Amino acid sequence: MRRALTCFLVATFLGWPSRAAERKSWNHVRYVGGTVGVKSSRYDWNTTLTVAADTIVVEIAPATVFAAEKTVRIKPAQVVSLSSDDAAWARVAAVAGSQLPAKRPALFGMLKDSDFLGVVYETGGKRAALLLETPLSGTILQILSRVTGKPIENAP
Repeated sequence: MRRALTCFLVATFLGWPSRAAERKSWNHVRYVGGTVGVKSSRYDWNTTLTVAADTIVVEIAPATVFAAEKTVRIKPAQVVSLSSDDAAWARVAAVAGSQLPAKRPALFGMLKDSDFLGVVYETGGKRAALLLETPLSGTILQILSRVTGKPIENAP
């Protein structure tokens, strides 16, 4: 009994640092729209967002099986603004060339669009934008804010 308890405690303490490590990659994300030239399905939640100290990588799964996956790499210094909720929709729509679907109307507050996050960045002297939807937008935005040093805008 004592040996089993010792093994359990050792395994628990060895696994402790990995559990406490901050999560930096998410795969339950949906690409809603922006300046990236890929068409995604509104039912497809297979976009992957990975945040590292030197780069932000977004891998967008296309709507059709025969199209290639699109990968966007952004350096933290290129990020112009981070936004959430309605501000994300407004900031991404303000970027020239962004393509967004029609916004769903809220039905008595039950279908409130509160899971959006917007990233506006500069690439080659032009502005580009990503509008993503995820249930973990608050957590992701906090990590992006720490990596880029940009504040999170909430008001449109």
